[in-house]
Amino acid sequence: MPTSFEHFENGAPPTSLTSKSIRRLRSFSSEDAKKKLGINSDAAAMRPNPIHVFWAFVAPLAGTKIVFQLLTANLYGAHRDEFYYLESGHHLAWGFVDNPPLVPLLYRVSETIFGHSILSLAFIPALLGGIFIILGALIAADLGGGRRAQVVTSLVAWLGPIFLTTSHFLSTTSLDLVFWSLASWLVIRMVRSGDTRLWLAVGAVCGVGLLNKDTMAFWAVAAGVGLLCTPQRKLLGSWWLAAGVAIALIIVSPNVAWEASHHWATLEFLRNLHANNSSADLVKFAPLQLAIVTLAGTVVCVVALRALKGRAEWRSQRWLAFGFVAAFVVLFALEGKAYYLGSWYLPLVAVGAVGVERYWSQRSGRLLAVAIVATGLLTAPIFTPILPTNVAVVAGFDTLNSDLGGMMGWPHVVNQIAAVVHALPSSESRSVVIFTNDYSEAGAVDFYGPALDLPSAISGHNTFWFWGYGHPAPGAVVVAVGLSSFFVHHYWSSVTQVATLGVSGPPIDPQERGVTIWVCRDQRTSWATLWPHAKHYG
Repeated sequence: MPTSFEHFENGAPPTSLTSKSIRRLRSFSSEDAKKKLGINSDAAAMRPNPIHVFWAFVAPLAGTKIVFQLLTANLYGAHRDEFYYLESGHHLAWGFVDNPPLVPLLYRVSETIFGHSILSLAFIPALLGGIFIILGALIAADLGGGRRAQVVTSLVAWLGPIFLTTSHFLSTTSLDLVFWSLASWLVIRMVRSGDTRLWLAVGAVCGVGLLNKDTMAFWAVAAGVGLLCTPQRKLLGSWWLAAGVAIALIIVSPNVAWEASHHWATLEFLRNLHANNSSADLVKFAPLQLAIVTLAGTVVCVVALRALKGRAEWRSQRWLAFGFVAAFVVLFALEGKAYYLGSWYLPLVAVGAVGVERYWSQRSGRLLAVAIVATGLLTAPIFTPILPTNVAVVAGFDTLNSDLGGMMGWPHVVNQIAAVVHALPSSESRSVVIFTNDYSEAGAVDFYGPALDLPSAISGHNTFWFWGYGHPAPGAVVVAVGLSSFFVHHYWSSVTQVATLGVSGPPIDPQERGVTIWVCRDQRTSWATLWPHAKHYG
């Protein structure tokens, strides 16, 4: 007669064991396995229904974020880049000097649907603020996270400085956060399921992401390095990857064609940007990583990196840690801006939140959530409009964070320009040319100017230069904003300094304070001769 253990090895329970003993044995084995994996029993217990978690916790957090962004949309005003993006939307093309076409297109759509106002510009970024939260929670749930993991991820996506700023005004970084996170989520699912057909979706996300910002290529490089450093490199041998790459190239090809037909303008722009800003960006790159997802959120990222490195159950997703290191090294070596790496953080936060749920006590997890809220609220006035502008200026937040300062005082800037124009004799004001040094000044004039009876502005800055100088009347008087003294005296015989921006009135963008307004008459040369010398990319 076979022994009980022989029965057990053949798949049958030992004859000497009762059904109650079997249940105890199974229970012991399960708990023993949990201990070996380092998983808390509470975290391994039956999780709440994911639909309930979404509607009870994630959706309300996303909803309050959207409402908050809309309520604060008019507190300061539009960001200086928004004027330029909107003007680019009025000149739709497959590319622009400093960015691909997607964001200008969305500005055009937003204005068409919601109208011409500051509030209308806020709808899409506010919705993205909700999407950050939902996407982060979905990634956490897909990694096995329950309620606590999803809430921690959602709190970081609500209050993290990079998520606050990018959901207040739409920029290429706003969408970069979405596309990097979405692509990482697809790879996470591919690693878990082994379904390499997901490379098609990854390719589509990367292609659209490249129509938003060229930095999507950094995600592709970092993800590829991450996979190569792990056994998941086998996923790179699939023909579906080649098909995904083809999809991405097809999607981005119109932008490449635009670059080729415009003398690769973006490369010249990037060279100038690197030359002007690289040293300052390099010094700030590492320290700013500590604040991108709140100080307490950084702890969640550390938990993620430690879990990915040392926990056996995270071995398959270890590519996320290697990819993070690769992105850090590449961006640091290329002297990129600190927030470029921020697009990698949301999946990393999700991993860390699941780790906190599994390995930390409930009390410690609650304290961490409180710390995320506390540190997020503490730094929020630096990254999004909350305080009155005068208070923010006194505190120095407008110079500490140039994006916050860039939202201040643009109606006043345009009013000052309008005052100069309307002070001219009517014979001159009817044909006046407003010529600005940068795209923000020109874009603000085009945004607020029609209500003040101002003509469209021209500028040699970035894509404004491609749009040209229009059809100025012979001998037209030029109101020059921010152009150098050398430039205006070189091209006009009669030059008068008539105003300086920001001397009085409400606070304005720090970059505009002290900018000179000139009235220029008696042009020495034609616009066709002058215009090539007006071009400046950066």
